[in-house]
Amino acid sequence: MRGSRGVIGVLAAAGFLFGVAALALVLTNDHEEITGPFVVLALTLGWSFIATGLYALWRRPEQPIGWLMTLVGFLWFLGALPESDSAVIYTAGLALGGLWAGPLVHLLIAFPTGQVAPGLERNVVRLGYTLPLVQMLVLPVLPDSARDCSRCPENLLLVSAQPGLSDALMIALGAAAVAMLAGVGVVLVRRWRASGPVQRRALAPVIWTGAAIVVIGVLGVIPDAVGADAVTAVMNSLLIAAITALPFAFLIGLLRSSLSRAAAVSALVERVGATTVRDALAEALGDRALWLAFWLPRLGGYVDPDGHPVALPAPGGPRAVTEIEHDGIRVAAIVHDAALLEEPELVRAAGAAAGLALVNERLDAELRAHYEELRASRTRIVAAGDAARRKIERDLHDGAQQHLVSLALTLRLARSSAAPDSKTAILLDAAIDELKHGLSELRELARGIHPAVLTERGLEAALAGLAVRAPVPVTVTGTLEERLPPELESAAYFLVCEALTNVAKYASATEAEVSLRLEAGHVVIEVRDDGCGGADARNGSGLSGIADRVAALDGVLVVQSPRGAGTLVRAELPHRVPVAAL
Repeated sequence: MRGSRGVIGVLAAAGFLFGVAALALVLTNDHEEITGPFVVLALTLGWSFIATGLYALWRRPEQPIGWLMTLVGFLWFLGALPESDSAVIYTAGLALGGLWAGPLVHLLIAFPTGQVAPGLERNVVRLGYTLPLVQMLVLPVLPDSARDCSRCPENLLLVSAQPGLSDALMIALGAAAVAMLAGVGVVLVRRWRASGPVQRRALAPVIWTGAAIVVIGVLGVIPDAVGADAVTAVMNSLLIAAITALPFAFLIGLLRSSLSRAAAVSALVERVGATTVRDALAEALGDRALWLAFWLPRLGGYVDPDGHPVALPAPGGPRAVTEIEHDGIRVAAIVHDAALLEEPELVRAAGAAAGLALVNERLDAELRAHYEELRASRTRIVAAGDAARRKIERDLHDGAQQHLVSLALTLRLARSSAAPDSKTAILLDAAIDELKHGLSELRELARGIHPAVLTERGLEAALAGLAVRAPVPVTVTGTLEERLPPELESAAYFLVCEALTNVAKYASATEAEVSLRLEAGHVVIEVRDDGCGGADARNGSGLSGIADRVAALDGVLVVQSPRGAGTLVRAELPHRVPVAAL
């Protein structure tokens, strides 16, 4: 900081001397008379650019805006060199007097961040720096008569006066200048439309002053082209006045930026307790689409307020990221409009003001992330259990069940070979009956573990099979247009299976009804009976396990069982299983 102050002091002294030297050249020249008001205006322009630039350097030394403002002021004073009576200094002034236009255009395009985007912005800035250099090419062919100064010193760069060529070059330069000014106007309009309310407070003085410069500059070409010298002089004076107002516009913009930042932070502090941190930040920064991501070191990444992992936008897009620290620890990231990068101090100040609240919300997000991990783990366990059930069912069907079927065939062959009513025949008949009973029990066991029909033909066929085997009359209603994911089919099947088991064991019902339908993105399964009621999923009736399975799939289980009025078991399962379950 101390070194920066020294540089600023040296530049301030140099700027003052440049202005004094320019004034001396104007007051002592013998070939041109300049009015007092114009001299005051010219000095004000140069010194105000230098002073405002030095203020910007002191306030934001990391940004090039201050350097550009200061450079415009110094180069502006070079425009006084043609007032010298020395041919050398006069010629140098003709060559260098227009160099201030390049950094001025650069400044208009880059304010307030100092950054120039590729494309139109970069091309306009290049044109601004190129035109004064191209203008130097006119000097070797510029006739003395074209300078409108009979008493001016000699143009030492003149090689051969070519009025036609010099006129053509000046027309081309004028057209290029109009194109450059039009490009500046387009950029200013885009900048205004892309900015939010907070940014517009800082940009407004510069945008409107820059627009005035563009309009006056473009309109000033017309009287110059038709030779209306009096109108041209008026337009030039207006242009100088507008350019003189520009550094004050920059200063107002910088001051407004500071005031806006203070006001935004103050409003943020007042709103944090009354609303969410996101809403308070969105209001303070003027970005309704703002969102927050919270850093979780355990995950090595960011999560949203609900605890879900999120990816931050890549640099260079319409959304930008500002990371917020509290007590030196990374807490959160504010994802905001990229236009707010023009006011990085505003975003950081707002984030710092909300630092403690962000810490608290990060803790909430971390708890939700733990919950999401637990829920995903529970879902994976259910899915793994279903997969294990299917494998056991297949193993029983393809292994033990097939062996028993083969054994039954062998026993039947042996029975056909034995003498009727012999002891061997009686024993074989008993063995065959026992084997049939064992095979039936094995099939029921396999069906209870995971029915093959559910895997092969789907939920509706499996429920129809349950209804046929139920000890009370069961009606199945409703159809689905497509197969459900395996986790949903398993959950629905075992829910109905458990509910019908309870009907048979406890309800003393005479009939039951199973309904299946899609409703508002959910699969709705209902099992209703006309029994005695009194079922409670919390008391180990078998429904508690089903409730866990339903919850693992983000579903809802409701049991309504008033005594003496039957029981309704209703489950709502999201039609799309969470990604973690697949």
